[in-house]
Amino acid sequence: MAVAPLEPHPEDASVLGGMRSGLLAYVRDLESNYLTLSPQEAAVTLVEVEQLSNLVDHLQTVVARAAEDHQLATVDALDPYKNTADYLRAKIGISRSEANRRLRLGHDVLPDVPGPGATAAPTLAVLAEATSAGAVSSRAATIIRNSVHRVSTVATGRELDAMEEHLVRQAVESDEDVLRALAQRWEDIIDQDGTEPTEKTLRARQGVFLRGRRHGLHFMEIGATDEQFEHLITVMNTAANPRTHSTTGNGDRTTDGDGTTDRGKEALTSPDEPTREQNLLDGLVSACRIALAGDGLPATGGHRPQVMVTINYRDLLKDLADSGHDGHGGHDGHSVFAQQISARSIRKLACDADILPLVLGGKGQVLDIGRAQRLFPPHLRRALVARDKGCAFPDCTTPATWCEAHHIIPWAAGGTTNISDGVLLCTRHHHQIHEGNWTVESVHGIPWFTPPKYHDPQRTPRRNRYWQVEQAIHNHLARSDTGTSSNAEPP
Repeated sequence: MAVAPLEPHPEDASVLGGMRSGLLAYVRDLESNYLTLSPQEAAVTLVEVEQLSNLVDHLQTVVARAAEDHQLATVDALDPYKNTADYLRAKIGISRSEANRRLRLGHDVLPDVPGPGATAAPTLAVLAEATSAGAVSSRAATIIRNSVHRVSTVATGRELDAMEEHLVRQAVESDEDVLRALAQRWEDIIDQDGTEPTEKTLRARQGVFLRGRRHGLHFMEIGATDEQFEHLITVMNTAANPRTHSTTGNGDRTTDGDGTTDRGKEALTSPDEPTREQNLLDGLVSACRIALAGDGLPATGGHRPQVMVTINYRDLLKDLADSGHDGHGGHDGHSVFAQQISARSIRKLACDADILPLVLGGKGQVLDIGRAQRLFPPHLRRALVARDKGCAFPDCTTPATWCEAHHIIPWAAGGTTNISDGVLLCTRHHHQIHEGNWTVESVHGIPWFTPPKYHDPQRTPRRNRYWQVEQAIHNHLARSDTGTSSNAEPP
């Protein structure tokens, strides 16, 4: 079906007219001949088209800002429009929300007084440079812009600069889903909702609320504190773990000789497989049954399910009243499922737990766990969980309890079972590493991954930033304090 443009463009010698004619010719040619491209040519075309799209995105932002600065809503109309967003909606057929998005982004990535010799920098200068170069899409730029604005009232200028720079770099390296998650993590760390609720407030709000029985099912709602949630989700994930094989007749989980389960070696594609929500419920109910029977919980991920958090030892002992008053003084810990967890909550967990001494270096590497054994025993795996927090492959968000411990240097090739030679990988990325296209090496005890040439011609080493955003924040802030260039990646 032929679709006529909203307004025909005359075929003239203008730059945009020539570009449009050339692009139309290329589109028609590609539509007819894309199957004749080699896989390598198709991959290159895919990337180049997306980069071109990013430039067009930025042009849309620029012309929207131009429409506002030229007051086209009142000048270029017989009947004046209420505002520029309504004008753009009528003139080019976009929604009001999209028009406002472009206008808001334009205010932050374009200087107030553009033109030759202009000295005023855009509000978000790093983001402006990336969008102008076509390195970041307009959608990704909006995620960054909105996230920075949400914390602007509680963050310092130094924190905002570090946040912007880190998120822009991630927008270049990662997809928008990972970028959105990282932006949310930045917001959670910088703005922790002010003063933490009191014990009295938490007690008043928490509980299991029975919502009655409908259509054969009982409904309940749970309001849990950080430490309660961590206990619950740790237990429930024993059944939601995709690496767990179906139970045998006696209720035991079956594993292969290498300690991994059959289900971890194949994709869960059967339509009869239970959903994650159903598995979580099954895990909770199963744990209750086991507890009533007086037995221990089933094994998962190489050691029995248990709540695990990491925190600086001094922060664990330090009284909460002595911590910083800015809400983000570095006294929070990290748990497997709840992610950021307060020092107060960790102290509660530690009151009824064994303390496993585990020393982390300033760059996140595990320095000492007190003892070592072969074949990644439970205490070594815990150290990998504390360091990697999940699948260490770039941009993967699979939690640690669903991952397998991988030897960076294969055991058969002389590798050793220690922390610096181990890395947590989900089943998919474990297989991908064994296929040999991606490579992984330990740099100062931290796993770095090198992509194949077809993915990145420069083969730039990468690290999973999803699980390391807290450390990245502190690194950025520390470098800004000392005046060190933030472009230099710490080893």
